[in-house]
Amino acid sequence: MPLPLNRLIRSAFLIGLSMLITQPVQAQTAAAPQTALAAPNFAVPADWQPGQLSRTLSFELDSKHTGQRYRILVGMPHKPAPASGYPTLWMLDGLASFPITEYMRPRPASPTDSPQYLAKIGDEPAGLVVAIGYTNGQIIDVNGRALDYTPALPAGTKTGDALSPRHGGADAFLQFLTLELRPLIARHFAMDPQRHTLFGFSYGGLFALHTLTTAPQHFQRYWAASPSLWFGESFTLRQLSQRLPAMRLAAPTRVMVTVGMDEQYPERFASPEAKQRLQSRAMVDNTRLFAQQLGDAKLDKLQLESQSVAGHDHHDMLLHGARRVVEFAFAP
Repeated sequence: MPLPLNRLIRSAFLIGLSMLITQPVQAQTAAAPQTALAAPNFAVPADWQPGQLSRTLSFELDSKHTGQRYRILVGMPHKPAPASGYPTLWMLDGLASFPITEYMRPRPASPTDSPQYLAKIGDEPAGLVVAIGYTNGQIIDVNGRALDYTPALPAGTKTGDALSPRHGGADAFLQFLTLELRPLIARHFAMDPQRHTLFGFSYGGLFALHTLTTAPQHFQRYWAASPSLWFGESFTLRQLSQRLPAMRLAAPTRVMVTVGMDEQYPERFASPEAKQRLQSRAMVDNTRLFAQQLGDAKLDKLQLESQSVAGHDHHDMLLHGARRVVEFAFAP
């Protein structure tokens, strides 16, 4: 069945953006082992270089907590930090999510900007973006993220994941973010300790909600796009009622939870198998139930928003969230 036009556009958009991601260590690392699925070699001029995004730094980092190696992208702010430091946006699946933010990220004024354009953009708030990806260069690393973004499950619990055998490293990954990566970034950029935002999509959205309900002190804003609450027989959702009575928010905390209606209730299903998969994962129902239970708890200092977006499937919600989370993170 041919892909609908909006799916083709979305796929081309993601592929095109991924080609722009900085890969500064490519010339210094050993050649990757050959596989049957190796990319073709193209005859291009020797002086052609890997594409780079402007105002973006990149480095690689090994984690003692997770045992994985990460490619970190840093989106530099467009003006000096306020007295309290920069609000900071931490983006999971960084090689996929970060390039989308480039369209929305504030940029420095240019000598060629017209007075009308400068008046339009106004005095945009400055912020820092830190995106976490993997060194294999895959914009969605199936195995890396399955390990890092999912919580440990009780013995005997089925993960429901048919693509990766590695799971349960969410707590170790949170230690990497807060005890390894954040102090490193803080050596070079002033960060507002009360304005950290965590953005995650799919398994990353699950990680965001797991962090919110187990260690909410590390971030003050959360954007969970299409959280995979089906994981582990809906473990995170089932644990919510037990965790809510003990949840204490040290600072005002803003939470956005989103899901696409086509993730469970499309106008038509591509196949009987697709219908069974979407209905068994119950993305819309689970996300709404999580948001309802969280809202009903009436936690002090919590500001909760939930969106069910018509005409959007699972992957659409990555674009939807990454496009909007910059304003969410940097707004006063």
